[in-house]
Amino acid sequence: MLEKVRKYMELHHMIDRGDRIVMGVSGGADSVALFLLLNALKQEYDLRLFAVHVNHGIREDAGEDETYVKRLCESYQVPCYVFKADIPSMAKENGMSEEEMGRAYRYEQFMKVMEKEQANKLAVAHHMDDQAETLLFHLIRGTDLAGMAGMRPVSDSKKLIRPLLGCRKEELVRWLDEQNLNWREDCTNQDNRYTRNKLRNLVVPQLEEINAEAVGHIAGFADQALEYEEFFQSIVQEYRKEHVKDSDGCCETGKEELLKQKKILAEAVIYDMITGVCGVKKNITKEHVEAVYGLLKKQSGKRIVLPYETEAYLSYDRLMIRKKQEDNHKGAMDADIVLWDKENALGRMLSHDESENKQSFELPQGGRLIFTLKNMGRMSEEQKREILTKARNLKNVYTKYFNCDTIKDTLHVRYPQKDDTIALGEDGRRKKVSRYFIDRKIPAEERKGRILIARGHEVLWIPGERRCETYRIYDDTKYVLELTYEGEENELPY
Repeated sequence: MLEKVRKYMELHHMIDRGDRIVMGVSGGADSVALFLLLNALKQEYDLRLFAVHVNHGIREDAGEDETYVKRLCESYQVPCYVFKADIPSMAKENGMSEEEMGRAYRYEQFMKVMEKEQANKLAVAHHMDDQAETLLFHLIRGTDLAGMAGMRPVSDSKKLIRPLLGCRKEELVRWLDEQNLNWREDCTNQDNRYTRNKLRNLVVPQLEEINAEAVGHIAGFADQALEYEEFFQSIVQEYRKEHVKDSDGCCETGKEELLKQKKILAEAVIYDMITGVCGVKKNITKEHVEAVYGLLKKQSGKRIVLPYETEAYLSYDRLMIRKKQEDNHKGAMDADIVLWDKENALGRMLSHDESENKQSFELPQGGRLIFTLKNMGRMSEEQKREILTKARNLKNVYTKYFNCDTIKDTLHVRYPQKDDTIALGEDGRRKKVSRYFIDRKIPAEERKGRILIARGHEVLWIPGERRCETYRIYDDTKYVLELTYEGEENELPY
C-alpha cells in the first residue's frame, strides 16, 4: 500500500521535500490510513505533519473519537489540534445542510492551522469510493464536464492534496487489518438520511452487482473527464488572453467575436469572466451564463444582474462583466453653473484696460476648465496669427476657441439635457446631442455624466469631443474666448 500511494503522489507531484502538511484526521479508517502512510514517508521527504480533528457535536460518542485521535498523534509525536462545534445548530442558523455546514467548518479550521503552522499543503483522505460517489452526486444534481471530473488529486493551487484517491476503501481497510491497526467507526455513516450515505450504502452496491468494477470505472471516467476539461480550459484561457480585457472590477470582450465561437466555448469564456469578477464560483449557475450569452443578441444598454453585486452590461459591441455601477453623477452638479458671463467679463476687461481676463472652474468629478477672454484688438499681428492657427488645430481636443463677438448670452457648464443640440456644419445644420452620443457609441450610462458648455440648449463644446461649427474666429474678430480642459494626463474623468 505504501508503494502504491507513493507512486500516486509522485505521479501527481503532490509533495516535495520539506513540506509542512496539515492532515484532516477524523479517526475513521481512511483518515487513519492517511495519517499512517504520510508518517511512513515523513523521514524520507523531511515532512512536518500536523493533525486536525473536528468534533461536530452530532454523536454522543464523538468524544471517544477525539480521545483516539489524540492518542494516535501522541504515539507518533504529531501535533494535534482539536476543534468542537454544534454543527446541527450552525446548519439551521445558516440555512445549510449538516453535511455542507460540517464541511465548511472543517475547512475553516484547516485553514487556521495552516496559517498558524505556516503549512503549505493540506492532505485529506478522500479515496476512490468517495470519487465515485461524488460523480454520481454531481450527475443526479446536474453538472457539466468540469463537475464530472470530480475531485482533483491536487487542487487549490497545489495546496490541497488527496493521496488516497487512487485507492479503494476496501484496500485501505485490508491494509490496516494486515498491520493490526484499529480505527473508529462513525455510526452516522449508516444513516441514510444523508445524501452521500444513500449513494454509498444503497446505490453503489447495486451498481457493483451489475459490474464488480463499477467504482473503478466511474473513477476512471473522472480521470478522463479531467484530462478533457484541462484541455478545454487551455483553449478558454487562450481565448481569454487574446480577446478579454481585464481591469479593476471589470472585464470586457467583443460580442461579435464571441458570437462567432461555438456556444460551448463562448459560454465557458463567459463563466470564466463572471467568476473572475465575482472572485468565487459558488452560486454561479448555468442559468446565469445562458442569460449573459442571450444578452449578446440584444441591443446596447441592456444589462443582467448577477450574484455578488455584479452585472453583465452590453455597450455597443462590447460585453462587460463588472461590479454594479453606482450613479456617480447623481447630485454632483444639481443645477447649471455659470461658467462665463459675457457682459461682466467684458465690463471687467474694459474697466481695467486688460488684454486678457482669465479664470478657472473646478469640475465636480475632477479636473478643471480654464476660460480666458482675449482682446484681439490689443494683439500684434503675430499674436493674432498664432491664435488663428491654434483655433484651426482640430487635433487639440482639450482647448477650443470661440468668437465672443457673436455669443449673445451667458454660458453654463452642466450635464446634457433632453433638448440639447450641437451644430455640426457652418450652414447651421444641427444634431441632437443624444443622437451624437449614440453615433459615437458612448455608453448610455456615461452620457449623463458628460460635461458640456452650453448657451441655453445650444451646445458649444463637449470637452474631449466635438465643438460646434459656429462661433468661429476670423481676422476681424475682436474678442476671443479660449476654453481649456486640464486633468490628469489630459484624460477626461469619464
